[in-house]
Amino acid sequence: MLQLLVELGPADAVSLWTAPMPGRIECVASAGEAATSRRHRLSARALLEGSEGLVDDPATHVRGVVVPRWDVSYAALIARSRPEMSARLAVYLSEATTALSRLFESERLFERNEEVERVLVSASERRLTRLGCDLHDGPLQDIVALADELRLARAQVSSLLEDDLAARVRGRFDDLEARLVALDQGLRDISQAIRSTSAVERPVEDALRVEVDALNRAGLIRAQLTVNGDVSGLTASQRIVLFRVVQEALSNARKHSGATQVRVRLRSSARYVSVTVKDDGCGFDVAAARHSGRLGLTGVIERVRLLGGDIEIESSAGGGTRVRATLPRWSRATDPTEPVYAVTA
Repeated sequence: MLQLLVELGPADAVSLWTAPMPGRIECVASAGEAATSRRHRLSARALLEGSEGLVDDPATHVRGVVVPRWDVSYAALIARSRPEMSARLAVYLSEATTALSRLFESERLFERNEEVERVLVSASERRLTRLGCDLHDGPLQDIVALADELRLARAQVSSLLEDDLAARVRGRFDDLEARLVALDQGLRDISQAIRSTSAVERPVEDALRVEVDALNRAGLIRAQLTVNGDVSGLTASQRIVLFRVVQEALSNARKHSGATQVRVRLRSSARYVSVTVKDDGCGFDVAAARHSGRLGLTGVIERVRLLGGDIEIESSAGGGTRVRATLPRWSRATDPTEPVYAVTA
């Protein structure tokens, strides 16, 4: 926008200033020659510190206006023009101020939504982690104790019976113990799956590789992971959601699809990050599954949407299934007001 004021409008130089902290101003954008000159800085300081609401210096042909955000001074827009362009400059600055004000308000709303979304996702993950810990420390320990009691009961009962009958009873106890072992393993898998610490504490590509390698070790499906682009700058919430999408899609492929091959692709660009899981299984009717409430991805769909993303599920009978989740990148600095470059005063 500032460049347009110089190239197509009446301004020779334009700069936009903010005050990230009391007593300090920064130029967050500029266009034109000497746009960050001392006169521009002094004009911006006068506006941002509240001593003036408008700067109009006929001697230097510098004009400045306050850019509000929700009726509170947030930035200062300073411009310089030739004397004959002064009237046009005032009109251009007025229009630019309105546009910038809306932009700053929208940006702040996005930041607030981002904060709320992170809190919601974080709270959800904490509940899941607590559930996983409770499952491990409660029912799983009870199963271990029950297995010990079952083995003791087998020994005691077998000692009271004749050999033939004792063998038959031991066989039944072995069956019960096998079912108990399977139940124990199933609950441990669930406990591990709903605990997200691995997705938070390690790079997302490493967490996904663990899931893919686990599927390969099971031997029924050949899984492959491809990573394109730099995914190192993702937030914890984004890593968790991407991890959950892949985890659920791989679980569905293993349990229901009859697939022999699954491809996982993680892709990152400057504006978005996406993950795609595609299998060659039997497929299913997506609309019918969603209508009946049997779509296992419902939970992760909500998580993706909480982070401002989108998720696509494509499947057809005999045509396999493709799940793709896309999230906007939040590549902000630690301080959201930090500019790409800054001239401080």
